[in-house]
Amino acid sequence: MQTFYFGPAATSLYGAYHEPQGVPRREGIVLCYPFGQEYMRAHRSFRRLAINLAAKGFAVLRFDYRGCGDSAGDTPGVTCQDWIADIHAAIQELKDIAAVQTVSLMGLRLGGLLAAAAAQNQAINRLVLWDCSLSGAAYCDEIGREIAAQQSRSKFIAPNGDMLYNGFNLPSSLQTGLKQLDLLQMDHLKQMQWSLIVSHEHANFTALKEVYSSNPRFSYTLAPAPHDWNYVDHVGGILWPAPIVAAIEQYFEGGLA
Repeated sequence: MQTFYFGPAATSLYGAYHEPQGVPRREGIVLCYPFGQEYMRAHRSFRRLAINLAAKGFAVLRFDYRGCGDSAGDTPGVTCQDWIADIHAAIQELKDIAAVQTVSLMGLRLGGLLAAAAAQNQAINRLVLWDCSLSGAAYCDEIGREIAAQQSRSKFIAPNGDMLYNGFNLPSSLQTGLKQLDLLQMDHLKQMQWSLIVSHEHANFTALKEVYSSNPRFSYTLAPAPHDWNYVDHVGGILWPAPIVAAIEQYFEGGLA
């Protein structure tokens, strides 16, 4: 694994590149993290997925959006379009560093919604959405409900509309852009090759499946695990959802579009 920074100095992004092992494939994969505490809980799964995909010959790039993790900046002032632009920058970086011409995206929760938006007007080979948020409005409403139910010094909504949740700030400027994203309204998903891979049944996932089932290049996989990716056990340990990680690997092994 090689770690580095890429992009303009003022908005430099932290990346972790996993070089393909054995015979390299022609396809690279960019992994798009979820946000906040979900990022922390998914980190082990993303790292293991990147290692396993690299072992199968894929060039893989994990990265942090601006204002997140080890990337430059702070979330106040960051917009949804900034994060979509960061995904575009990661796509180009992977093409440059790995010398691949085709790149696919995989995103979890909010990362999946952003990846789907980034796939519009981009030469994306395949797209995988893992337990994806149906829309930015639904995601913000979910966070808002959790804050309302458990208000504390670490969970509150500021006077300017920023949502402070478990040490992470979802600023109002970011919320505004996210609320414009809706998977049910993304027409480009009707033509491209993509997969919805889920750890549990949910009405939102069923709605997505029904809307896009007419696309012969769309697939849906239920890969239930004893606990989902966001589970923390009684001693604070984060469990690794092996079945769904394996399902993502199997999808990518299925060949190019």
